[in-house]
Amino acid sequence: MVNKESIDRSSPEERILAAAAEEFAASGFFGARTQAIADAAGVNKAMLHYYFRSKENLYGHVIAGALRRILTQVGEAWLSQESIESRMEKVVDAYMDNYERNPGFLKIVLREFVDGGERFRKVFRDLKDLGPLASGVTLPQIMDRIGSELGLSLAQTTHFIVNVVGMCAISFVSPLLLEALGHFKVTDLNLYLKDRRVAVKSMTLAYVKNLVRGSNKE
Repeated sequence: MVNKESIDRSSPEERILAAAAEEFAASGFFGARTQAIADAAGVNKAMLHYYFRSKENLYGHVIAGALRRILTQVGEAWLSQESIESRMEKVVDAYMDNYERNPGFLKIVLREFVDGGERFRKVFRDLKDLGPLASGVTLPQIMDRIGSELGLSLAQTTHFIVNVVGMCAISFVSPLLLEALGHFKVTDLNLYLKDRRVAVKSMTLAYVKNLVRGSNKE
């Protein structure tokens, strides 16, 4: 639910983006209505089109904004002067924090996979073309830095990143799966997600240590 007090203090553009994120998460790209977004943002459709021109462009801004926030935080974590272990834990926190603050983003991503993901791929291409993130580095540079410091190949670095992203994302889907399988019901989501952070960090550190040991033997 969009916080009305925070919306009232924000700019029309910010209000439109916040309302659009909820509408796209609830209804998907094809089911979302620009009139509903305009109404929720407290603007008319003319203003919505003034800022974003089309529903597709607005959709791209919603995804790009969420991705840039995540990748900027990940970049800042990895570029810090702390130990590798501490930085990896902060990378996990970056994904978990953003998913918790913006749960609708995961719904949008899941719907994108169902729809083929072309709009999602376009957003990533546009992000690469925009150059450095707020942390001052590009996405490929972050990957190169991670691989170089850990002594991993490009393939190993890619799997490392996919594992972290996947383990964090599944944390928010798994309560439903666990209940459906009859394993157990998550009664306290905040506590469950807190435990998931610990588990993901432990598995990430163990995975990287195993990769590094394997690389050293070769």
